[in-house]
Amino acid sequence: MRDGVVVHGARRSRDIALTFDACPTSHVPGFSAAIVAYLAREQVPATFFVSGRWAESHPQDLAQLEAVPFFEIALHGYRHHRLNGAPQAAILAEIQDGQQALVRLGAHPRALFRPPFGDQPRVLASTAHAAGVTPILWDVAPGDPNPQETAADIERDVLHQVQGGSIIVLHVNGRGVGTADALPTLVPRLRERGFRFVTVSDLLQECTPAVQPVADGSAHQ
Repeated sequence: MRDGVVVHGARRSRDIALTFDACPTSHVPGFSAAIVAYLAREQVPATFFVSGRWAESHPQDLAQLEAVPFFEIALHGYRHHRLNGAPQAAILAEIQDGQQALVRLGAHPRALFRPPFGDQPRVLASTAHAAGVTPILWDVAPGDPNPQETAADIERDVLHQVQGGSIIVLHVNGRGVGTADALPTLVPRLRERGFRFVTVSDLLQECTPAVQPVADGSAHQ
């Protein structure tokens, strides 16, 4: 944990978490079905940090994520605005508006919040905790939105950076340029190294009490 924000799980563990952000995007298509199909076929648990605006424009894709029992949905704000320098009220609105949008669409998001762009304003942790959610960043970032980052680059970067307890950030919203092509090589190689894929909630259980789903439109633990 760094300044009250979770960056990775227990280093003594061999568990790691694959996470995929779903940000509002003008990319077409705005959803990488190939990523989800591969994870589902190989039974790879994953956490999807979903923004409210993306969910509103992709309700069927959100329902597809929600239907897979070893996936979990988490919060990624609503508008996907920059939070560095933002007042506390704006940070709280990103959390609550995003949460309400997901619940309204029938999702059951966990009480986990990834700030847009990975921004970490000074009041992020205190605001998130006051809203009943745990702020989540990452320690492995292969940079898959970069069109110059090929599948081989993603594989190399992840394998070089990963450790026990790592949280890996990728994208499922059409900005993960080489991600779908990287996963069929990356997942077996990580398993060969003895790593086990878990959700972020499961990763945190080794350090903290279980993270509960958001219920009745209010985040809580």
